[in-house]
Amino acid sequence: MKKSLLVMTCLLMLTLGGCKEDQQKPKSESVSGVEVLEVLATNSTTNEKDISMTLHHAVKGQDVYLECIITPNFEFKENRGAKKQGEGQVVVYLDNKKWGSFAKGAFILKNVPKGKHDLTVKLLHNDWTEYGIERSIQIEI
Repeated sequence: MKKSLLVMTCLLMLTLGGCKEDQQKPKSESVSGVEVLEVLATNSTTNEKDISMTLHHAVKGQDVYLECIITPNFEFKENRGAKKQGEGQVVVYLDNKKWGSFAKGAFILKNVPKGKHDLTVKLLHNDWTEYGIERSIQIEI
C-alpha cells in the first residue's frame, strides 16, 4: 500500500511539475569571442496583430549561426501555397546576393567567405510576397 501511494505521489509531482504558465526563452549556446546582436523590427502595415522579428547571430569560424524569432503566432512553412497571414519563411541575402531561403527559425550559413559582409534577412509570406520586415547586419568572418 505504501509503495503504490509513493508511486502515485511521484506521478502526481511529475505531472504538476510539467505544468508551467510561462515558457522560458531557450538559452543560446555560449561561444567565447562571438558577438551576438539582437535586432528588432515591427511591421506596421498588417491589419492583424503586428509581427515582430528578433534576429540573433553568432560567427564561428566561417559559419554564421542565425536564429529568427518571429512573434506573435508565426509558423514557418515551406509551401508556396496561398498567402496566409502568420505563415511563411525567411530569405537570406549575403552582399545583396540570395544565399538561401529557410522555413525554420534557426539555421547555419556554412563556409561564408572571409571578410566583411552585409547580411540581410527578409520575412516572406507562403506565396513569396514580402511582409515588409527585413533586417540587415554586418558580419566579419
